[in-house]
Parts: sequence; C-alpha cells; structure tokens
Amino acid sequence: MRVLDGSDVSLRFSMGCWCRLRLLAVCLAACFLRRAASEPCQDQVGEEPVVQFTTEECSCCYDLDEFIQDNDYVYVLFYSAKGRLNVDIGAKFSQLAREWKWTRVHFGRIDVDKDRSMSQKWVDSNMVPTNVMYKFGRPVEVKPKDFEVIRDKYQGSPDGQKWMLTKYMGEDAEGTNLHYAANIMTAKKHNKFLKKHQVAIVGYFRKEGDGEHRTFAETIWRLHQDIDRDDIGAGVGATFAQSVAKAAAVQVPAIAVYLDGRALEPEAALPERWTVQGVLDFIKKFNVLSEAEVPPGASGEL
Repeated sequence: MRVLDGSDVSLRFSMGCWCRLRLLAVCLAACFLRRAASEPCQDQVGEEPVVQFTTEECSCCYDLDEFIQDNDYVYVLFYSAKGRLNVDIGAKFSQLAREWKWTRVHFGRIDVDKDRSMSQKWVDSNMVPTNVMYKFGRPVEVKPKDFEVIRDKYQGSPDGQKWMLTKYMGEDAEGTNLHYAANIMTAKKHNKFLKKHQVAIVGYFRKEGDGEHRTFAETIWRLHQDIDRDDIGAGVGATFAQSVAKAAAVQVPAIAVYLDGRALEPEAALPERWTVQGVLDFIKKFNVLSEAEVPPGASGEL
C-alpha cells in the first residue's frame, strides 16, 4: 500500500406500533432518570471527543486493542509529538472528531514514541502520522485510487475524511450505520423514511453542524447512551436540504414527530434557544409518547 507523504496532503488511511411507542417512552424516561453511563470521557463532555491510547493511567485513556474490540467503528491517529506534519494532521483529525462527535464513530490517538509497544502491532513508527479505520475490530484497507481522491479533490480536509469513512465503514451510500440520525437528502427519501418508520423523529436544519443541529445530535446520542441499545423505538433523521423542509411545510430549524407518516401537533413549541434538556422536554410532551405504555419490568416515570 502506498503511503501519502507531505506532497500527498499528509494523509494515509489503512484503513407493532405500541412496541415502538413504549420503547421510545422508556428511552425518554431513562434520559430523565440518569446521566449517560457509557460516555468514554464523562469529564470531557463538551471538549474534544478524542481518547488517548496509552499504557499510562490517566483520564480518558484506553488500551488500543481492547478499545477497537469493544467498539464497532473506530478511527485512530498514530502520531509523533515531533514535526509540523504531525501538527497539521492532528489539527485536521481533531476538527473531524469535533464535527462528528455525536456519531457512532469513536475517535482516538496514540503517540508512537511514548507507546511504541502498543502501536507497533499496527503501524511502523517511522510512517507517521497515519490514520487507520477499524470496523468490527479489524483494520480497513483502502484502495490506492482513493488516496488520490483525498489528495486531489479534498486536500486532506475533514470533509474528505468523512467521505472516506462513509465509503469504507458505511453500509449504504449515506453511511447511515455511522450516525444516530439518518441523513435525509431529498423529499423522496423523506417520504420513504416516514413510510419505513411507524414513529419517526426528524430534525430540519439550515446546515450541518449549526447550533441547533449539534444540540439535536447530542440529544439523540444521549437517548441511545442512556439505555445502551441501538433501537430507541423510533426512526430518527436529519435534513439540511431546504427543499425537503419546504415539501414538509416546515420552517427551519425545527423538529417534527410523525406517527404513521402524519406529523403530530406538539403541546408546546421548542424554546428559542435550543438546549439538550429543552429538546428532550419537547419530544417528551407529544401526547402519543406520554400515553405510551411501558413494558413489564421498565420504569415509566419521566
């Protein structure tokens, strides 16, 4: 496999309705009853979402091999503290991690000089900085022609890395499996999404990564973390296409809850300034959710 050097943009990759409603009600209850227990770095929520792989004892530090076995999608930066190239790649990696913080992809880095015994299984310490994707515990190999795409089309930017992650770790063209909220790109896909999910929550935004979108993404992430399962009882999607919002007769930014393809009327409007708690309160107040029964053995208190 060819390795990209500085002239190559300094990047290398080796890379039944009641059931639905009841489950969603339980998820919302869990969010109000306790804080997320499975956050990799609870003391760094709101900070850069990158863990450190090392043998040292420290906050947000992990063993690399154990981490990639415990998490389905992991993206790792192997680096050295020396050299401008490592600084440049590290900055792009950190930017990507911040933009994709509330996704299913876990980000981590390892200093090959300090933790050579841990890193040498995967990379030559003389070949850093190196980015490696792991899917279900195995490193992902990348076709040489895609290195050229990263170099020529994206110049090694976070957008290029998103493209690579989606292509090689995604299970469809949009990489739906990598996100807690599916990216709804067209009005046609919006209609299909509503037909597919008996209960659906859709966020409509001006652009990806704006304040409201980040709050929505964190809210959905927390719903999943608090119950530690993939299915929260509803399909969740997000769209940044104004044509989709127009077809849905929605004024962005907005969140809509649908039942059998029909938009439900909320009991109260979203607060002008979105917060995670505010979004959770908004979703919880839908009549169809508050009336949902709770499966045996689960707490229905909110």
